[in-house]
Amino acid sequence: MSSNQKALKVMSFIAMLAAIGMAAWTGMALMFANTSTGLLLAICSLATALLDLVLGAAGIGVANRPARGLEVYYIGVSWLAVVLNAVSVVVYVLVPGFVWPAAVNLAIVAVYFHFSRRVRFEALP
Repeated sequence: MSSNQKALKVMSFIAMLAAIGMAAWTGMALMFANTSTGLLLAICSLATALLDLVLGAAGIGVANRPARGLEVYYIGVSWLAVVLNAVSVVVYVLVPGFVWPAAVNLAIVAVYFHFSRRVRFEALP
């Protein structure tokens, strides 16, 4: 197992922990969402939590067998997670909300994406 695969596995576990944290943040956002903008913030955090969970589970499999990282599904979900997390940060900045959980989640997903690409390039024939 290469150092990139080990780093991807660690980042997958961190993404799973981030998914749990974002799920808690989503619950709190839903409890206090009394306006449409509050509901928009809750939906953004829910989508990022679900994508973190999918990325964490898929990343563990890709770290074990790098050939799985070449599947179109995995590449698409990885890109979608980065883009949706960036959009979530922008929404949190434009709508007055507490931006730090979304920004930390974006940083985690960006590092995850970096190691995911490196493992994919190792798996190319």
